[in-house]
Amino acid sequence: MSQFTCFSHPSDDRDCQHQRVTQRDAMRRKSTSQRRERACTPDRNINLHKSDVHMAGSPLRRVSSDLLDPFDTLCESPERLRQLLRHRRAQHPLSPTASLIANLYSIALAKTAGEPLFRIDQQTHCVVLQGLCNGDGLAPLLIHKSLFHSLSLLLALAANNYQPNYETMHHRSQVLQSLNRDLAHFGGDSTILHTITAILMLIGYEYRVRDAYPGNACATTHMRGLQAIISQPNILASQYSVSHLTQVQRALFWQDIICSLATGAPRLLQFDNRGIFTRLREDETYRNYFTLPQGFISHSNGWPAEVSAVFEDLSALCCIVDTMRQGTGASISLVDNSNEDTLANQVPLMEDLDDEGYPLCNSQAELQIRVVDLLSTTVRVGSRSEEALIYRACLFAAYLCTYRLSEGVWGGYFAPDKCAIKILDCMTDFTRQMSPWKLAPDISFWLLYVAGGLTKSQPHKDRAVNLVERYRCFYAAGYDRDWELVEMRLKKFIWCEHFMKQKMYGFWQACQTFCY
Repeated sequence: MSQFTCFSHPSDDRDCQHQRVTQRDAMRRKSTSQRRERACTPDRNINLHKSDVHMAGSPLRRVSSDLLDPFDTLCESPERLRQLLRHRRAQHPLSPTASLIANLYSIALAKTAGEPLFRIDQQTHCVVLQGLCNGDGLAPLLIHKSLFHSLSLLLALAANNYQPNYETMHHRSQVLQSLNRDLAHFGGDSTILHTITAILMLIGYEYRVRDAYPGNACATTHMRGLQAIISQPNILASQYSVSHLTQVQRALFWQDIICSLATGAPRLLQFDNRGIFTRLREDETYRNYFTLPQGFISHSNGWPAEVSAVFEDLSALCCIVDTMRQGTGASISLVDNSNEDTLANQVPLMEDLDDEGYPLCNSQAELQIRVVDLLSTTVRVGSRSEEALIYRACLFAAYLCTYRLSEGVWGGYFAPDKCAIKILDCMTDFTRQMSPWKLAPDISFWLLYVAGGLTKSQPHKDRAVNLVERYRCFYAAGYDRDWELVEMRLKKFIWCEHFMKQKMYGFWQACQTFCY
């Protein structure tokens, strides 16, 4: 028989009845502890039977949510996740209450690690994952093991400057193991959307890592598998509304687009939405907007015809945005020629769709899809000639300009930073091949200003300033001394007064400060 040892001073006089009660309490606690240890699963999740729980007071009483910390319910130690969520880009301290679980991700951190899987609720201003926290708003996100490890995976990767390490390898292994268990019983519980969201996050990790380590087979495999899952309406439609499925499908499309941008691999999912520009071209009011900017004409002879069409559409969209933002700022409505009695939808911009989920039926999205399709062909060709570098840099500049044209809550970090890096890489290689006996073309000047002026990353901006200074000798004397002349040269290419002028002027000032 086990014996209870009382740690007390020898001279203390204990009541015998009190000692017996204390001994029984200790034995009861030990017995309960043993039962809990026997119920412990291999992955350290504890399953308590109802008989193990001591019910005090009314069994129908609920524990106040204000007394609960959602981090205490996680499948692993929450402290590291707390640190990641409080990373240098986090803006607000975390709330310990369960009512704020949908706002666990700070806006800046979600844009860094979670793009494009987040959206911002217009009413609550909370950052939420697409397909989750809709309606009930209190989905227990991080209790789900796959979702916990996939979120930790992306945050750890972002915290380590997108370089894999032991921590990311651990979380990736745990995600894959957990997903294998989830998919073995897929469709039998209420965590299907959690599993799908974990796969979407895993896709984001794969193409971020594979950008530095060639080969994107993992991301492709996950996207194809997830598309196969979503295409089974008998599994999902019985439990979730059409809006949930639409958001998940939209998130998968955007993962496909950004994966292609980051890796150069062709897109897997087909999407065509050119009706907006077709109607604009047919409208007499806006037909004149669709002209190729003067600065591209001398370079476009060797480019595919689709490239000229992209720059024409982008230039026209810039003119339309300037028209929309001047005066009353009203949107433009177009007459649908197929039905003269109805008005077509207004020209949709990202900042006008704050609470719609990451938009696809959108003029900016349509241009970005066409740009990444063109970029994927340049990877297969692989030419490093001067003209090929200019061509590739122009495509990344087109994506960046389209991205910055109208952002709203969708303004992120990963995609625009990727474009800025690629432009600067191309221009670094381009200047190495330039002849010292001839001046650099104006288009190289515009590309450096797009990369430096439209990035929000200070290191990328500093790199662009250094390139402008280093290769100033390839331009005519006083080429960028006067802002009015600089602005005139930039307007020969893609230019939007609304979103470019102030940013470009700020970059010009940075170049002047560095030089003088």
